[in-house]
Amino acid sequence: MDQDILLMTPGPVQLDPEILMAGAQPLKHHRTNDFAPLYTECVNMLKKFFKTNQRLLLTTSSGTGVMETAIVNHFHQGETILSVETGAFGERFSEIAKAFRLNVVQLKYPWGYRAKVEDIDAEFKKHPDIKGVTVTFNETSTGVKNDLAAIGEYLKNKNVLFITDGVSGIGALPFEMDAWHIDVAISASQKGFLAPPGVGMIALSEKAVDKLNKVDCPAYYFNLKHYIKNQDLPIPSYPWTPAISVMFSLHAALKRIEKIGIEKLFSHYGNLAAALKESLKALNLSIFTQPDALSEVLTVINTPAGIHPKSIVNEIHDNYNVLLAGGQGHLADKVFRIATIGMIGEREMIATIGLLELALTKLGYLKEIGAGTTALLKAISKQTS
Repeated sequence: MDQDILLMTPGPVQLDPEILMAGAQPLKHHRTNDFAPLYTECVNMLKKFFKTNQRLLLTTSSGTGVMETAIVNHFHQGETILSVETGAFGERFSEIAKAFRLNVVQLKYPWGYRAKVEDIDAEFKKHPDIKGVTVTFNETSTGVKNDLAAIGEYLKNKNVLFITDGVSGIGALPFEMDAWHIDVAISASQKGFLAPPGVGMIALSEKAVDKLNKVDCPAYYFNLKHYIKNQDLPIPSYPWTPAISVMFSLHAALKRIEKIGIEKLFSHYGNLAAALKESLKALNLSIFTQPDALSEVLTVINTPAGIHPKSIVNEIHDNYNVLLAGGQGHLADKVFRIATIGMIGEREMIATIGLLELALTKLGYLKEIGAGTTALLKAISKQTS
């Protein structure tokens, strides 16, 4: 039977049909007052998620595109940055910086562990010429949520730029750009903002804008000087043709979240994540991520001995049209991942755990089914009572 696939993945996430339909409306010209109010309203609504009163720009790209944008606009060739790596996307920041001939100091953590301020301090003592620090807010490869508030407090009086990849975190988790002393925060439309892929976001502190005005940016399309100039025109716009249809969907999604309530949505995700973890405990499935680093965006689960994670993912996908995420990098043969963000609720979580139990029974891990689903239902019952 041909049917839609339920995405229990950390991005793209499950979307509401109304949001998808919003992208099907007739196009507007991006350099007219037909489009400018929508662009401006998206920027202003996004600032509420970033918790910033500073500059926020939109690009046409995925998360990796705005990661590159952050690097290429803010550093002179040969400058030194500290790249804090707590997973695959921290490593990607290092690769991007090296591609633009920066000197990259890599602070590598074992996957599953979060960054520590004392380790960052040690790197500054060894490398006093550091001009920027990159940290992933929420690392989807490892399920790690980093403590940006503590890192920002440490960095606030240093002459460096604090850059964070918030692609999977901003919109799904509480985030405080200004209060946490973050200079460059990036995100994208396809995760916490509940919209299709295609719109990248980058917010800049005054210090970041000052630095980019001094850097001879070795890029054209992602040169933020063009974006700032066009945003400040009488009719605010992109410098290039934007993904107009995606912007329609993003605008509808932001209005939808505003109606639900941002804090209420964060609480909902937290409840789903907590209930999921109770069900995993009942199934004797262990979590890969260290307890002090756990994220509410997704949970990374160790696969039982003798079972390949692809067997679990494929069994559920091929037979029931529900997609879990496999592992990334060197974890590809060791873990699978279940997201708790997107347009999902208790119904989707109950279905997912039930199907996980069926798969684990077929694969020989479980002798009896029901323990995980029962634990999940009890957790949900407590949350709603």
